[in-house]
Amino acid sequence: MIAKFKSKFQSENSKKISANFMYLSILQGMNLILPLITFPYLVRVLGIENFGLLMFAQAFIVYFTMIVDYGFNLSGIREVSSNRNNKSKLIKIFSSIMIARFILALVGLIFLTIIVFSFEKFSQNWELYYLTFGIVIGTALFPTWFFQGMEKMKYITVLTVIAKLIFTLSIFLFVTTEKDFIYVPLINSLGFIFVGIISLFIIFKDFDMRIKFQKWKRIKIQFIKGWHVFISKISINLYGATNTFILGIFTTDAIVGYYAIAEKVVRIITSLFAPFYQTIYPHVVNIIKKPKNEAAQFLKRVFKYSLGISTIVFLLSISLGEFSFLLVFGEEAKNSINIFYILSPLIIILPMAYLFFNVILLSYKLDKYFSKLYIIGAITNLSMIFILFQFLEEKIVAVSLSLLITELIITLLAYKLINEKKITGN
Repeated sequence: MIAKFKSKFQSENSKKISANFMYLSILQGMNLILPLITFPYLVRVLGIENFGLLMFAQAFIVYFTMIVDYGFNLSGIREVSSNRNNKSKLIKIFSSIMIARFILALVGLIFLTIIVFSFEKFSQNWELYYLTFGIVIGTALFPTWFFQGMEKMKYITVLTVIAKLIFTLSIFLFVTTEKDFIYVPLINSLGFIFVGIISLFIIFKDFDMRIKFQKWKRIKIQFIKGWHVFISKISINLYGATNTFILGIFTTDAIVGYYAIAEKVVRIITSLFAPFYQTIYPHVVNIIKKPKNEAAQFLKRVFKYSLGISTIVFLLSISLGEFSFLLVFGEEAKNSINIFYILSPLIIILPMAYLFFNVILLSYKLDKYFSKLYIIGAITNLSMIFILFQFLEEKIVAVSLSLLITELIITLLAYKLINEKKITGN
């Protein structure tokens, strides 16, 4: 089966795509392995409550990361991919997006300050949130969208792997007691900022890019192009990071910790599919210009094999669930096991959602549907949480079920839309 898929895949794609897939696979492998090393260590050393507090801070800062990313990480890829041979236009695209991201980072910092010093929930640990905000600065600096649009994933891989290795080593060196929990966001943020700075040097040197002053009109155009993706990302976070955030507001840091462990394990597993989808996205953008049938047949094969592989991974995950949790996280994470089982169907659902939304809908410039579906998802999730809070005593279970139901609904709606548009020839 694997050999058959490999031959078909190679027949459809260039060596460049295969190389990019390899680089992103290495990166995703590191994203899988290193958290499985650091998370259990942090849970054991810091305790479930401090770990939960860190996860709450990260969930809060995700909103600011989302603002900086806007829709550029997807719309930017499309722009760069379509104009990669036009250097003058590429400089304008690069400059306008980077300036826009810097503006958004500054706006985010202002809002952070207002929130932190307006609410006791945040002010009592104000330094934690400012240190975690370094991730936002690093995100603004690191133009992953440019490298992906140019199909130069090796740069992303090398830089990110180096940063993650330094982060992992630093965690074991500097975080040895419960009191050291504040070092975690500091180390993480410094890693993001380091990668961002180095990436800009590479882009300036190897791609002869530079940041040139752009008229507001051109920056505004980039905001408009990324708007639908931005709205969808807001909606995504209304049932992603927001679930952790809501738990942090209505429950204890310990419960946040239990939920965060289960959700992160699921996210780590499903992230294994990301390199493949990230690799084929620029390719699909290009082949849709050719006869429609070529792109349709390619996407149908991608869907078929993705569904099969994700199902196998799901079955393996639930069969090893309890044993794996106790082995990796210890008794501290015992309360996370049942939550993992509730969330485990996401191992099948999320890869399909990624394919439908981040590859198919965006490749065919169906951005308005992209955002509308996620808005539906956001409303569904918040409504489900409100309803389930009334009937379920354990709010952690309510939040978990809400996430699962929401992801299933919007994935099915996306599949229905793709069939109606006859994108894959169905």
